[in-house]
Order: sequence, then structure tokens, then C-alpha cells
Amino acid sequence: MRFLARPPGREPGPSRLLYDIPDGAWGQDALLKVLAETIRWCGPKAKPEAAATCLRTNTFQPRVMVDENRFKMMERVIDERCHALRGMPAPSEPPRTEGLLQGGRLLVYFPDDNTCDGAAELATGGYFDVDNVPPWDTWVGMFREDPESPTQSEDYLIAWVPPAFVEVVAQGIWVNAEFCIQWLEDSSTLMAKRLKDLR
Repeated sequence: MRFLARPPGREPGPSRLLYDIPDGAWGQDALLKVLAETIRWCGPKAKPEAAATCLRTNTFQPRVMVDENRFKMMERVIDERCHALRGMPAPSEPPRTEGLLQGGRLLVYFPDDNTCDGAAELATGGYFDVDNVPPWDTWVGMFREDPESPTQSEDYLIAWVPPAFVEVVAQGIWVNAEFCIQWLEDSSTLMAKRLKDLR
């Protein structure tokens, strides 16, 4: 994966992707590979009774999501998870039949819109942390775009929500007053448009 320097300035116009991790500039292959790894890693670990801990592997733990480190932090989580998967045996059960998302859903998190009120953390039993960040094991990609809307933040994270957590995550989204967490398909991001047919 490559880390792209941020282009200087912003130009008016339609949404355009400035950079992303994993690099999907030439298509969706890199993103779909990371998504498959995320599902393979998180699927067996998703335990609703341990919402706060089951998808937060200690060795993957990132630092605070400050702007200058976000993309490198995402690369590290992806690389650590990929490395850990090499040591796991192949799944003994055939994959589910609900398409690429395996019955889960994609979530988007806007770190710059977060007000750290803790409501989503409380509503989900700790699936979201106090900063509304989804568990790092579920992270699929970090994106920066030049959005059409002045109200949309440039940076956002996409995460996969396992089927076992879809309902509780919906509750967390419902109580999130600042809308910093949303289902991807409900967002106005460019990636929502690009992945609208992903099921």
C-alpha cells in the first residue's frame, strides 16, 4: 500500500477523492481485499456479550486519531491484521451466502465531527468508545475527499459491522447527535456512491 502526500489546497467542484488507505485509486481490488480480511478476522470474534473488547485486539491498538497520523495509523492496523491472519487456519465452515458483506453493514465515522459525548458508547455497551470510534479490528479504510457539501468533513473512516452487532450499532447511530457515525449508504461521501451496490 502506498501513502500519498496530500495535494495542496482545495478547488471548488464535485466531490473527488484526495487519497485513501487502502489505495483504491485504480479500482476497488485493494479495498475488497482488505474488506475480506476484516470479515475473516472479525466474524468469529464478534461476541455481543463482550461488545467493548471482542473486536479490539491489543496488538492492533492505534494511537489517538489525530489528523497527521490517521492514514499511517490505518495502514498499521491493516498490516497488523493481515499479518495475524497468516497464522490463522483456513475457516472450516463455508462462507455465508449474504454477498461480500456476509450479512454485515458498512459504517462511516467522521473523526472531526466528534463531540465525545459518550451516548453511543452507552447505547452499544462499549462497541463505540467515548469518542464514537468503532472497534479498530473492524476498520476497512481511511479516506480524504474534497466534498461538495461544506458541512461534510474531509476525512472519514469506513468500518465493517458484523451481523451480530448491526442492531446495537443502529442504536448507537440513533443517539449520536452530531452525526459523526452513520451507515455508509446514508452518508453523502464519494465512497458511499462508489460502493452503493456492495452487499
